[in-house]
Amino acid sequence: MRTPHPLPAALTGVAFTPSDARRAGVSASRLRARDLHNPFHGIHLSVAPESLRERCHAYLPLLAEGAYFSHRTGAALLGVPMPTAADDEPLHVSVEFPRSPPRGRGVVGHSLGSLAGGIVDGLPVSSAAHLWCQLSGMLSREDLVAAGDYLVGARRRPAVAALDELVVAADELQRTKGARARAWALPRIRPGTDSRPETLLRLFLEARGYRGLEVNVPVKVGRRRPELHPDLSIPDRRLAFEYEGDGHRVDRRQWHVDIERRDLLESHGWRVVRVTAHDLFGDRESFAQRLNRFVPNVAFGGAKGDIRHESWGG
Repeated sequence: MRTPHPLPAALTGVAFTPSDARRAGVSASRLRARDLHNPFHGIHLSVAPESLRERCHAYLPLLAEGAYFSHRTGAALLGVPMPTAADDEPLHVSVEFPRSPPRGRGVVGHSLGSLAGGIVDGLPVSSAAHLWCQLSGMLSREDLVAAGDYLVGARRRPAVAALDELVVAADELQRTKGARARAWALPRIRPGTDSRPETLLRLFLEARGYRGLEVNVPVKVGRRRPELHPDLSIPDRRLAFEYEGDGHRVDRRQWHVDIERRDLLESHGWRVVRVTAHDLFGDRESFAQRLNRFVPNVAFGGAKGDIRHESWGG
């Protein structure tokens, strides 16, 4: 098999179209060589894109003016946590109605009645508030709350959108798909949440009747000690809930920090409930029974069916 001629430097490592190739003096037969990659019809690369962001950059030569990466693609570009990764999915691209949605291999096109966006790391991305509304037709309502929690920010994470912006966008799009999920999710969005599991834990507890839950509020544990911030707490009952993912188990330093945090809280009269991924995403009924044994006077008999368990993912 003959070794293909090297590409001109201007086409190496970047996405290019057949027109770009012709202008650079590259023949049509060279474009059919097996060393080139074609993630989308009409796009060639000398190096295969390995991430969602790289695929979005590869699609840019085909992206029409005024079009934005949207839905799960746009959300992933903003870092919004979702139950499954969007890395291997087709790209979602939206234009404003009445323009025809983009079509082609590796792309899901949308023509939307309302569309706005901006540039994020060199990529046109639908606005955060519109993205949140777009997700309401794709995610469970619990994960829609988690997406909202992420967007409105936390102690160590700046807000991407204000809650008021989500409210305005939801009102603007109230007759579109996902309106009921948005109406359910909006009043449950809370600033300060650090992760998707923390959101889902809060919703689980609220559905079982736990009231007065605070998100990462400071707890004083002595004059000379720094304040602690339990994931969730009911301060007037000195009850804290700490979600411990796998990182807490395998990271030796984090493991010691967790032990010290728990000891400090308990030494100041707090009870600490440690929650794992198995509790939240595996055997939730056993977790609920453990909660009832551990803090029976806190559960107020909430509607156990309020959370749609089948929609949860690990």
